[in-house]
Amino acid sequence: LAIARACREHSIDLVDAHSPQMLLFAGIARGLRRVKPALVATVDRVPSRKGTGFERLLLERVPDQVVFSSLADRDQLAELWGRAVGQVVHSGIELPRPGATEPIDLEAKLGVPRDARVIGVVGTLEPEKAVGDAIAALVRLPEDVCLCIVGDGPEENALRAEVHRRSLERRVFFAGPSAEPDRYLVSFCALVLPSRYERLPAGLLRAGALSIPVVAADVGGVREVVVPRETGVLYPTGDVDGLVRAIRGMLEDPSRAAALGCAARQR
Repeated sequence: LAIARACREHSIDLVDAHSPQMLLFAGIARGLRRVKPALVATVDRVPSRKGTGFERLLLERVPDQVVFSSLADRDQLAELWGRAVGQVVHSGIELPRPGATEPIDLEAKLGVPRDARVIGVVGTLEPEKAVGDAIAALVRLPEDVCLCIVGDGPEENALRAEVHRRSLERRVFFAGPSAEPDRYLVSFCALVLPSRYERLPAGLLRAGALSIPVVAADVGGVREVVVPRETGVLYPTGDVDGLVRAIRGMLEDPSRAAALGCAARQR
């Protein structure tokens, strides 16, 4: 009723639903009081095999169009259902003016040594982000390399315990959540994305917009953002050896890393 009332009072022409429940409610609302806005379903999570029946019925019958943010998501659903549906609309990002973003003073804020080479992870600390892989990789990198983790989440305590177990307290810094992630990004030598699952990673888009080189797990929609060896370096997800090699390559060849970052911004 509230959706139908809002559509009528504000002359809404299109409703975009981001969950099966909201799609159901919006579909019912469209049938009430002769309110007929166009209805789009944006798939924020590909249905699992267990829950696919009801969600498939909704997606096939209710919306005028189904939208995915990545080709990987659309392909995953096509494999599950045996046929492709919907369209892909990649998220856009505004390009900041070069040099307009001021770096965070990591030494003053977190105690990071002034001469350290800092790699960073930015995002929610949850199991699928596999931030522990970045911590494991750090052990095998030169002593002057530090890891800055920006964000919080359910895995934070476990990650802190892993840092303590590996005696990396002087090389791993937890910055917590930040309203200024771009300022952290421009403070890093490279952004690391060790995820086990991704759709279209916003962090990679932000890094590219800022010309920051990236090392990312080759998973989900990552290749839709990063062109391997042209705009960043990819490695097999879960392969800590591959992650170590990729980070070493970035750190040992700063000019190549800078070129990758510039190409990412152009893309």
